Amino acid sequence: MARSEPVDAVFVHGLFSAGRTWDRFAHLVATDPDFSGRVRTHLFEYPSPRFSFRPDRRIATADDIADRLGTYLRHELGESSSILLVTHSQGGLITQRFLARTLWRGEGESLARIKQVVMFACPNDGSEFFLGIRKWWYPNNPQEAQLRPFDTAIVETQRTLFRAVVNATGVSESTCRIPIAAYGGLQDRIVPPRSSAWLFHNSGMVDGDHFSIIQPEDSASSSYRVLRGHVLDVLNQGGAPSVATSETVVEKPDAGRPAVSVTPRLDGLPKLYGRSKLVASIVYDRQSKVHVLGGIGGSGKSRIALEVAARAKKAGHRVWWIEVPRINLSMREVANQLGAPRDEAETAWYAGPRSAADLLWRLLDATGEPWLLVFDNADDPQLLDPTTKQVSDGTGWLRKPASPHGRVLVTSRDRSRATWGDWATVHAVPPLDPDDGASMLTERVPDGGTSQEARDLAVALGGLPLALHAAAQYLNAVIRDHAGSGPPSITGFRSYRAAFELRLKDTGGSDSESLGLGIVAEVFILSLDLLAARRQPWAASLLKLLACFQIAPIPYHMLFTSLSLTETPLLTDFEATSDQDYLPALDALADLGLVELQRVAGVADPDLGRMLTLHPLVHSVMRQDQDVLERRDDYYGLDIEMLLAATAVHDPDQPESWTVWNKVITHSVELTKAYLLGGPPPTDRRLVAAALRLAKSSTRYLIATGILNPGSDLVESLIANCGRFRFDQDDPEILGLRHERGRIALERDQPLAAEEELAKVVAARQRVLGDDDPDTLASMHKHAKAIAEQGRWAEAEPLLRRIVDAEQTVRGPEHSDMMVVKHSLARTVLALKRAPEAERMLRDILEVRLRLWSGRHPETLSVRRTLANSLLAQGELGRAEAELADALRVVADDRHAREALALRYSLCLVRVSLGTVEEKDLAILVDDQAKAYGSQHPVTNRTRRLLARLRRELRPSARSDDASLE
Repeated sequence: MARSEPVDAVFVHGLFSAGRTWDRFAHLVATDPDFSGRVRTHLFEYPSPRFSFRPDRRIATADDIADRLGTYLRHELGESSSILLVTHSQGGLITQRFLARTLWRGEGESLARIKQVVMFACPNDGSEFFLGIRKWWYPNNPQEAQLRPFDTAIVETQRTLFRAVVNATGVSESTCRIPIAAYGGLQDRIVPPRSSAWLFHNSGMVDGDHFSIIQPEDSASSSYRVLRGHVLDVLNQGGAPSVATSETVVEKPDAGRPAVSVTPRLDGLPKLYGRSKLVASIVYDRQSKVHVLGGIGGSGKSRIALEVAARAKKAGHRVWWIEVPRINLSMREVANQLGAPRDEAETAWYAGPRSAADLLWRLLDATGEPWLLVFDNADDPQLLDPTTKQVSDGTGWLRKPASPHGRVLVTSRDRSRATWGDWATVHAVPPLDPDDGASMLTERVPDGGTSQEARDLAVALGGLPLALHAAAQYLNAVIRDHAGSGPPSITGFRSYRAAFELRLKDTGGSDSESLGLGIVAEVFILSLDLLAARRQPWAASLLKLLACFQIAPIPYHMLFTSLSLTETPLLTDFEATSDQDYLPALDALADLGLVELQRVAGVADPDLGRMLTLHPLVHSVMRQDQDVLERRDDYYGLDIEMLLAATAVHDPDQPESWTVWNKVITHSVELTKAYLLGGPPPTDRRLVAAALRLAKSSTRYLIATGILNPGSDLVESLIANCGRFRFDQDDPEILGLRHERGRIALERDQPLAAEEELAKVVAARQRVLGDDDPDTLASMHKHAKAIAEQGRWAEAEPLLRRIVDAEQTVRGPEHSDMMVVKHSLARTVLALKRAPEAERMLRDILEVRLRLWSGRHPETLSVRRTLANSLLAQGELGRAEAELADALRVVADDRHAREALALRYSLCLVRVSLGTVEEKDLAILVDDQAKAYGSQHPVTNRTRRLLARLRRELRPSARSDDASLE
């Protein structure tokens, strides 16, 4: 139903510009017959000079202009209930900053009347165009400074928008879901497409350069057509926002949480042969909400799923693509995109897969827009329900959507209907018939031979799309590189089939799965033989080396440049003269379709932006290669050493390192398990010790980011089976894992269990390493902390003082570990009623932390909270309130983070004592804590009791029972 009230379209110009730049747009809107009397246009102007020549005037900052936009909307359009913001260039950043600052002030509900935001040529990751000249020409212009790539203000703003606007599920003080669309110009060099499409789901391209993009010639111009579509969306009470026709895959790092890409890569999909009926049976099925594509490896299940995903995306559905081997992190990212508060998600994932799945499906079923969730490569269905191992129960990651808008698609080798349950429709994916296979070959290799020869080769290759694709890649490489230089042994379809059938004679297995695997394996081997003949000795060994990693995107550039490959045990295979020899080998593997090289859009760091993937069958075949099985130490050992070298300078406990660790964590966990617990027991003690060091660092990262279950599984399995690789429970490497086991118990609020384990670790480390070894001191600290967490403060104090004294000389007075131990000691002193002493200690700690670390660091915020508690204990209520309020301003964009929740509770306590606390603030805090910790968690119950006491005090007639309250 159309809106009865008009839409107010507000146009915001860019840097060094003015409102007149919108004249053509405004004229077209005003004369559009469909908008007659229904759309009002407004020009928001702000001063944007290049220089300021008057000493009594300054150039306004982006924050100033953002606040002016808020004032304009509040006072000059105060009566409007439906606003559309249209921006150009810097105007998009101004608008984003306005949205973020409004949310930081807790005024999210005031944004509800903004129905959509449409941005043209917005430099969402900054503009590099004439960057050096701009800095020189306009050195003191604060507006130009914010256009520089990855400006801190831009990143800070977009973190808020991603969480609280783009992926919000409703309207609250700190969230407001507003559709945002971003369009770039095809000829724009000032703000290239990767920048204009950064972050936002709805992104696309229109005609024009940076300036002509907002100066449409007439109503047929592409920029006006897309704006017109958005205006109609709002007038029609917003059906789905207009969906752009192009997409950029972006992984935007967030130091506060691990993230993976769950966006399907739909650009440039190859033609799909012989699958139209199967695709239609899924797309047009209105009865079943869950579909399973079952077939042997190489049959093209993933390509069919991509086709379904592309059609869903085109129809305006949200689409998530889950690589099942990375299912925990992937589903966590889906929850984030659905607007789950970070700490509610952390609590759910901390509690285990069932709790995490419950949260995710609650969010999925609550969304009102159509969506498709794809689980790719679910060859081990138990990964979809790790709790019960029974996928058919529908209680794990895979469930039947309750929402009428939701659909699920799974690809798997398992075609058993019993596995998936009667609520899922299983589609068998057959091989391509000979004619479709021949069409695929002849279209891809026009000079490969006759149609009948192509048909015969398709039959020989079992109609497997993966094998056909690899054969086509091979033949194209041969024909292209050998043209005019004499015939090679394989020249086309007929000779390829002859060579293939000769190799296949000895392939074992007669069932379809084994035969299919054998066919694909022989195709791969033919391709590797071609590379060997072309003097690419690295290729085969590199492929086997990559296959020992987990089946997930591999940050190959970061790994291969982390150490000298020419000094490894595989040197005789590689025959390398330079560490850069891997580059042409990888290009050659990609040319034959054995690997896929990717650049992650929006990631400037080449170490993080260059990724590689292997098809699951390539991964499986190469991992089981006889050479890999016989030389496990060489292959797995080199992978482990590369991971250790790549992460050596990235402390897993520090948030600034988490972006790197997120890229490798799946590989490091699975690689250590595969090497230490899979296959024959390893005997190289040096490599075993390296694998255990990698396992320890991986566990530290998982603990730091709140992903406790995988960390616990890793350390428990390695500790329990350490005898398998000839290590003892008291060997230093195993003691390191036992230390992490104690830390996990502390994080799970199990201080007694932590104390018992850590006491044993301390005794063993003192015996093996000595009293003042850094590892011994670390275990002593966690042991003392476990004692303190049980309220035995007097017992903990001397232990902590002993550690502080030792750390002065072991790691120094300003080491991060020293700061953490000092904070534990200050908390203990405060608990022992010596608040002035604790305050002095805390101010010393805070001075160092603010000098050496970020003010947003969780430990820094925790120190500030303890400082406020020390002031409260001394009756310094005003100073305590000021300290907490200032700390909260640091995390104003993330009020649901655990550090923020703790600060908010302390601030409420102070204001209770001052008599200024608002009942609604406590009520909101109870709700937020219930989401983050659980409704019956001690932290939530403590705040609930404080709220109950406040309500009784506000209602004197009620019976008082304060004695039982804190």
